[in-house]
Amino acid sequence: MAMIADAFVSKLCEMLLTYGKEEAAKILGVPDEIKKLHRRLKRMRVGLADAENRRFDDEGINLWLNELRDLMYDADDIVDECRIEGEKLLSSNSSSSRCAEWVRCCNPPFACLHKVGFRHEIGNRIRDLNLRLDELAKDKADLHLTPAPHDDRCKSRISRKTSPVLVEPDLVGEKIEDDTRRLVDLLTKEYKKKIPVFAIVGMGGIGKTTLAQKIYNDEKLRDNFNQMPRIWLCVSQEFSESDLLRSIVQQAGGDPGHAKEKEVLEPMLSELLRNKKFFAVLDDVWDAQIWDKLLRNPLQSGLAGSRILITTRNINIAQQMGAIQTHIVDKLSREDGWSLICKMVFEEDEEGERDVLKDVGMRIVEKCDGLPLGLRTIGGVLRTKAKRQSEWELVLSSSAWSFTKLPDGAMGALYLRYLHLPPPLKQCFTCFSLFPEDYLIYRGFFLNSCTAEGFVTSEDNTPLEVVAEGYWKELVQRNLLQPDPGYYDLLACRMHDLLRSLAQHIAGDECFVGDARAFEKKITSSSSSSASIKLRRLSIVDRKLETIPDFIMEQTSLRTLSFFYSPLIRDLPEDLFKKLRSLRVLNLSETAICNLPTSLGDLVHLRRLDLDATPIREIPESIGNLRNLQFLLLPNCKYLHNLPNGVVGLINLRILNVVGAPLDGLPKGIGRLKQLSELLGFVVSGSEGCRSRVGEDDTEQEQEHKGHQHGRFCTLEELKSLSQLRSLTIVNLERVSDKAEAKVAALQAKPHLIYLDLCCTLPSRSSDVQQPHANDYEEEDIKRIGEVFEELCPPPCLQHLEINGYFGREFPSWMMTPSSSSLHNLRRLDLQDFALCQQLPSLGMLPQLDCLWIKGASEVTSIGPEFLVLAGASAGGRKTDSCFPKLEELGFENMTNWEEWWWRLEEEDNQTTPLLPSLKELHIYNCPKLRSLPESLLCHATALKELRIRRAHSLREIQNLPSLTELILYSNSSLERASNFPRLKHLDVYDCEELKVVEGVNAVEHIQLDDREAVSLPEWLVGAGEEQPCFPSLHKLTLSNKICRRGLPDWPSIR
Repeated sequence: MAMIADAFVSKLCEMLLTYGKEEAAKILGVPDEIKKLHRRLKRMRVGLADAENRRFDDEGINLWLNELRDLMYDADDIVDECRIEGEKLLSSNSSSSRCAEWVRCCNPPFACLHKVGFRHEIGNRIRDLNLRLDELAKDKADLHLTPAPHDDRCKSRISRKTSPVLVEPDLVGEKIEDDTRRLVDLLTKEYKKKIPVFAIVGMGGIGKTTLAQKIYNDEKLRDNFNQMPRIWLCVSQEFSESDLLRSIVQQAGGDPGHAKEKEVLEPMLSELLRNKKFFAVLDDVWDAQIWDKLLRNPLQSGLAGSRILITTRNINIAQQMGAIQTHIVDKLSREDGWSLICKMVFEEDEEGERDVLKDVGMRIVEKCDGLPLGLRTIGGVLRTKAKRQSEWELVLSSSAWSFTKLPDGAMGALYLRYLHLPPPLKQCFTCFSLFPEDYLIYRGFFLNSCTAEGFVTSEDNTPLEVVAEGYWKELVQRNLLQPDPGYYDLLACRMHDLLRSLAQHIAGDECFVGDARAFEKKITSSSSSSASIKLRRLSIVDRKLETIPDFIMEQTSLRTLSFFYSPLIRDLPEDLFKKLRSLRVLNLSETAICNLPTSLGDLVHLRRLDLDATPIREIPESIGNLRNLQFLLLPNCKYLHNLPNGVVGLINLRILNVVGAPLDGLPKGIGRLKQLSELLGFVVSGSEGCRSRVGEDDTEQEQEHKGHQHGRFCTLEELKSLSQLRSLTIVNLERVSDKAEAKVAALQAKPHLIYLDLCCTLPSRSSDVQQPHANDYEEEDIKRIGEVFEELCPPPCLQHLEINGYFGREFPSWMMTPSSSSLHNLRRLDLQDFALCQQLPSLGMLPQLDCLWIKGASEVTSIGPEFLVLAGASAGGRKTDSCFPKLEELGFENMTNWEEWWWRLEEEDNQTTPLLPSLKELHIYNCPKLRSLPESLLCHATALKELRIRRAHSLREIQNLPSLTELILYSNSSLERASNFPRLKHLDVYDCEELKVVEGVNAVEHIQLDDREAVSLPEWLVGAGEEQPCFPSLHKLTLSNKICRRGLPDWPSIR
């Protein structure tokens, strides 16, 4: 990412203004110089937007901007250092009233005399900055920069309005459907060549990958390769032979283990594919050698009938790989292009505006030259503009269309899209330059990196986390990010390689992404030129790198240092952090780092430290010096048992994540971290009053008791002062001594808490296979945990609640009466492994609940109307309007003693109270004693589309679900009948030997069977009367490859 001067100056001005008024600045004697720096920077801001837009065309402006950036980086460092030193002085002075009096008398105490040198140095540095600013201001006059229009501020604001409709990234016009069908037909034909190669060729952004994805997911093609390997490889320019081979091995059903050598992986892959038919897509191939020298030999071991599909920008590569069919992706027609723009910009009822703007819209479409990526991108621009002719004419006349100094393949439409971003989003967009190609970017990783760099600011006291999430959503809505469909709620996205190239182009020489050898070549060539750009951000992507070389440590201006796919880095040089003192972001996740040098404490500017999934064993005590640290990420550190006491001095910490780390406790004093918004993995340390430790052996209990005796660990009471928490995970709640200890956590008083996870440790003799039971707990512990949870009532703002391992006999009252305000805004609820509760809470009255999963309720034998509403809530007095009004997903799993499910309400209510009107998915897994589904569910769940039932061995029939379209039945040993599903399209049956009748499914189109042990098709499928077939709409029957090879006698009767 590169600094966007306009955005950064605004942030720096605000910071200087605030700091100039603080006591810390006064105690250092620098407030006047700070205020002078603020005034000059504020004046410098005029015209900066114009400078940013013209810097690629005007070398003079570019050089001037580079100097200004260097100055602002220096100013940022200086303010940081001033604040740190000033706060230290204030802290030390406040500990002594005598010392404080001396400070007020301007006669510093002896303890402060050693700061005189710092004051003198920092004063000189600030004065030097002001002199440099004077020179830059004089030079600026010669650049003839144009101030932004008066209303530009309004235009640049980030929209708070969101749209419920996102245009899917694969929407590229009507022609794609025809192309998909034609290519699938070609791929499923017979050919003389054993394993033919097919190619999709076209320029960047034209939709090659989208077309390949539609082919890969096409039902006809999937049927052709049913239960056989289907492989997708994103090759890209920066591919790793080891990574590609490992990926294919995994997708083909193998386990590469720790193997990374080509000599080991190639024969492993050959053996995996031997005598198997497969379909492989090689997406974004840049070099035919990947086929000739790496993949040809192992893939040729597959069966005849296998197919390989490649996408590439270069038709010569398709020819070199011997493609027998090459499909050239055409550009979109003007009509399709306009249709795509309309779907993004206009609502259904805006036909009038659409007609008025069609003429100018068509001219904009022509500018995009039929490229889907350009059209989607420019659609994102138009969606933020007023639907007026004048606004669209401005877009059409922008000079960005003819901008020539863009990376290969990038188009003016993409650059125009960037130019129309508000300054904060421009800054965040350049952050994507630091990720490897085709990297899955997680929302949290990206947003706290942007925050750590100072790119997220709040003008109205809105929490930074809320502002940052708004940025992320805005980038998605503007079609700059592609949400990954495998993740819920925009949790992870990818970026098109052309947009990534544009981000890197804008970032320029401030950033580098690549392996260590390429970086060494880069700096060697730079040193021989006249370029004076200081590298600020570095991402190393290098699987072979074991140590950090000297040429990285020489980059003393680095603000971000990240390692991706670098699992062999084990040791850090002792003087690394002494040299890289300007670091804001340090990402060492998934490396082999075991220890950090004590010089970690020298990184006084550090905001984000990520050690996720490393074998780190100890964090140095010097971490307490990192007063600016905002994000400390230590999840899945399996060898980390303690945090240093210095952590409690990290007064600016916003996120502390230690989930999955086997900590004995958190240091005493965590409650001082007032800025914490996420505390994930708060460990209850216990006390002498708590005599039982469920799930611990005697040694663990003894160690924990000693830790508590010496006051090393904090208690739940320290949560009371953390009023900014938005996400909280508490583990080892079985250690809480009594309800008084739980009550002082004051969870109900947290006004911003939206996610809460309450966890008890399962008994050590329990496992994934064997659930906890009543005899795993002492009666005293059972009573105590119930009292403890009673005091952990969440606030009414909570949206997501998880409870794991609760072993009380009844749920707390705030769950049993959830119509109270405590859970009024709850959207998702996950209950898991509650061994002793015999009755579920009354959840049906929760107005916002849209997802509910209940797992491991081993003592529940019956679910009745009490699950919907409280007793008497509808029969007498006030009636509820609806039960589970917004619930869309409901799941039950591992309910081993659940026998009865009935939801019949009182007669008069059964006619007027809707039940589950929004339910779309119902999952029932491993509920072996459940005998039937409730009639109330069948009558009222009118939106139910998908029903999945697995290992419900007492269930004999399923019937009368009029809205159901997909039914999945796995290993239900007593199931005899499935009937009356008039809208059912897909039926999947696996290991249901007693199933004899399937009827009333006239709309079913696809039946999928598992038949590994079968010698004929099931009677319910072929034994029905021939005069009136049960499956008149059936056109597809999916069987395993084994059945098809046997040539079953019943197959012709179906085919």
